[in-house]
Amino acid sequence: MDERWLQKQVRNCLRHYGYDDEMMPLSEDEWRDLCVRIAAAKKEHPNANVYELVHDAVYRLMTGA
Repeated sequence: MDERWLQKQVRNCLRHYGYDDEMMPLSEDEWRDLCVRIAAAKKEHPNANVYELVHDAVYRLMTGA
């Protein structure tokens, strides 16, 4: 899965929740970890909607779950 595309989807999702890059900056390692988690979830659930997986991952990041 393309990491740059996933980062764009995550940024869009963060904006949906009222955040932007300046309010909640992520380190390179955090971006990579988030993208890896999303890609792993997609591999585990190939029929899942990527947008839902992104929203789930962002929600978990924001809530610390």
